[in-house]
Amino acid sequence: MKVLLLQEMSGVHSELKKGLLNNGVDVAIATLGDGFKKYQSDVFLGNNANNTTSSFDRLITQLGLIKRLKKYDIIQTISPDPFHKLISRLMDKLVLEKTKTMYVAAGSDPVYRYHVQELKYYPPHDEFKNEKKYKSFKNKLSHFDKIIPVCWEYEYSMTEAGFITEEIIPFPIEIRPLRLSKATRKIRVFHPLNRTNLNFDFKGTLIIQEAFKILTKRYEDVAEFICKGNMTHVEYDNFTDSVDLIVDQLYSYSYGMSAAYGLAKGKVVFSGLEDVAKKGHYSNCPIVNVLPTVEDVVEKVSYFIENSTERNILSERSRKFAEDYHDTNIVAKRYLDIYLQL
Repeated sequence: MKVLLLQEMSGVHSELKKGLLNNGVDVAIATLGDGFKKYQSDVFLGNNANNTTSSFDRLITQLGLIKRLKKYDIIQTISPDPFHKLISRLMDKLVLEKTKTMYVAAGSDPVYRYHVQELKYYPPHDEFKNEKKYKSFKNKLSHFDKIIPVCWEYEYSMTEAGFITEEIIPFPIEIRPLRLSKATRKIRVFHPLNRTNLNFDFKGTLIIQEAFKILTKRYEDVAEFICKGNMTHVEYDNFTDSVDLIVDQLYSYSYGMSAAYGLAKGKVVFSGLEDVAKKGHYSNCPIVNVLPTVEDVVEKVSYFIENSTERNILSERSRKFAEDYHDTNIVAKRYLDIYLQL
């Protein structure tokens, strides 16, 4: 069985590839490099810079890959538009519609954007209910053999759009030996940035920054508060070894990949995790549900700064949860079970 993981989203396919290889699957990743994060790629889809020359390079590169891409038994895409817009329909017909395909619902696709607004709170976007894109993407999704949501919001959106999905499969993470940081320093509270344009404040960064200002004044002798982004995946991995608490995203009902990485490292993780989402693996999840308000961030982060025993207990629970549910080998077996049904 030859499987192609098409495009990347926060490391999901890069982590999944490790588990699939360990389970004996012949697997490759095709990406544009995913910008500053610099994930490794087996099949390069072209330069992703935003200029005319790079756009032409992507178009020519992807056209040249048609024969190679058609050799895979299963193509799994994590992007609603994995190919250059000028040849997207052609590539769909010549590649995606000629093989077994799976769509991993993990990004801001038109179906997600359309239905997420029905929730009490949700990430801001530059474009929401675009009927034309919504209908077009629904039609595109109807050609996929399986749809796999990676978290609750995507299952909700796909279900609202009328699709039957597989059960939510947790984010895959390679579980490695813990690298413990020095206990003599200040407690480090970290918010990972994934966008520089805060006009579309996807995670609630502006709220978190205000909360960090209050917390800095309150705990300047015992804790430090860091908002940091634009790191490669390797840099991010190394940096997060030395943090204790991770405040990830506020505008969510479940958690994302950054939070999952934090769990795997035994961190106390704050994110959305509403009661409505608490089924399956979510019912055992140790993530601290935090609302999109300055007051709630301050209150809940303060509690774990002041209570070292609770902090240590939750840290151990985080690591155990990641071992049970996010281990890439366990997650890969669930994907492989679905592949074998196709």
